[in-house]
Amino acid sequence: MKPILKWAGGKSRLAPQICAAFGGPCEGTWFEPFVGSAAVFLYRRAKNKLGRAVLSDVNPKLMAMHIAMRDDVDGVIRALERLPSKDWRERYYEVREAFNDGPHEGPEHAARFVWLNRAGFNGLYRENRHGTFNVPLGSYTKLTLPEPALFWRIHQLLQGVELVVCGFEELMSRAGPKDHVYCDPPYVPLSATANFTGYAKGPFGPVEQLALADHAHRAALVGAKVVLSNHDLPVVRDELYNAVRGFEVYASPLVSRAISRNGADRKAVAEVIAAIGPETAVAFASPVKVVRAA
Repeated sequence: MKPILKWAGGKSRLAPQICAAFGGPCEGTWFEPFVGSAAVFLYRRAKNKLGRAVLSDVNPKLMAMHIAMRDDVDGVIRALERLPSKDWRERYYEVREAFNDGPHEGPEHAARFVWLNRAGFNGLYRENRHGTFNVPLGSYTKLTLPEPALFWRIHQLLQGVELVVCGFEELMSRAGPKDHVYCDPPYVPLSATANFTGYAKGPFGPVEQLALADHAHRAALVGAKVVLSNHDLPVVRDELYNAVRGFEVYASPLVSRAISRNGADRKAVAEVIAAIGPETAVAFASPVKVVRAA
């Protein structure tokens, strides 16, 4: 089940492994606080592995796209048909400006979001500090858009799903017994120059990484199963998702990255799929203390 969007670090190929880490169908509510393209949710729901679901992201423009797909997919398809096709390269920046000018809701917004995602550089979504989408034109010779049938299929899978704009702290605090939580945050960078966290205005640094691990641990202690993805680095295994608190490394797949502008730099990197659940979570006398900068 492919998503509509291309997405940096998208999990279409890893969805089977991620879902296997949960150990079975979701008997409670599925929570996903970094929804992105919704690849894992779409895979699990298409396989009838979950029922009630709550999806969220801090990016309101992304969530508005998903809401339009759920509520008015016919309007999204018709709006997309009105966007440039033959002269799309010449009009890319015109569409980008219209997207930034808003409004950032409804089918026209969703259509522009999808169009820019397919016409921009490598399907990247990036905003500057002022919240302006600033991805340049892609180098494709042909604009390839999803078929209407895929829009309708995703529309069906989104029915009854709660879509909200909020941070992971708020969403994960709702998790309880028998719930499943999947977290695909901006990754810990492989190096000081490889930090890709620009998909929304706010940064996602060490403080946020520690806070996420702490919330995963808390959710597990009250009965939820939490699975997280990140780069496979010592700091991830030993400090964030460590065995002392009950985290288990389920898999370490090699994944190709396609964000770099230089094709020679697009090498396969190791990721980690970690899980923590009711049967593994260990009460910790001194949980990680997270102090946010003022």
